[in-house]
Amino acid sequence: MTRLRLLLALCAIMLASNLSATTICASDTDCLLTLSQGNSSSGFGTGDFGTVHLTLNTTTDVAVVDVTLTSGFTIVGTGFPGSFGFADSLGGGFTIGNFSSALYSGATSDATNDLHFDGFGFSNDAAATTAPHAGSGLNEVSFTLSKGTSLTDVNDLLNLFNPAGGDGPAYFVVDAFNSNTSGAGAGNTGLLSVTGSGDPSGVPEPSTYEGMLTGLGLLGWIARRRRSAAVS
Repeated sequence: MTRLRLLLALCAIMLASNLSATTICASDTDCLLTLSQGNSSSGFGTGDFGTVHLTLNTTTDVAVVDVTLTSGFTIVGTGFPGSFGFADSLGGGFTIGNFSSALYSGATSDATNDLHFDGFGFSNDAAATTAPHAGSGLNEVSFTLSKGTSLTDVNDLLNLFNPAGGDGPAYFVVDAFNSNTSGAGAGNTGLLSVTGSGDPSGVPEPSTYEGMLTGLGLLGWIARRRRSAAVS
């Protein structure tokens, strides 16, 4: 019985670890995410506010982040650590630059989550520490990230802000201005965030399926052994 309990415990650990291995992006080199949540002070509410497209060149180890907002929204700087905020899992130290417009410049990449984005919590990376104010921002901005050969997966750039804020989970935030004259948050500035996946990454990776099948197979084998022992 001791051996059976041990095998059951191992199966449980295997299943739990594999089920929790889901990442926000299904691909490790190309990921398109949706900005779907505004922080509470902005009044933006929820919706489709634009996209964050991450691509990784595995030859140069350089990632490109392209942020495109929907009509009426522009990317600005209103006092947050940067126009863009995100939390990496590689300890910061990224080289961030090559902005698509000279209106945007500067970056911070720390080892600790000490950059506060109101409503969504703390991250360790911010891009565009200098940016235009409301009324003169752009609808689309891109920039690059690199850290030698350390960056091999765009998921390394997309981790939940921690400590979290009270406005929901955030993987990536954008400081935005809503120039629309009607609708939620019209005329306001605030933050937009990626709260979850924009592509089918909720489907477990093949390795996850394999782990689950292995664990279920072991459970089936244990059940058969126990029935055989009972019959004997």
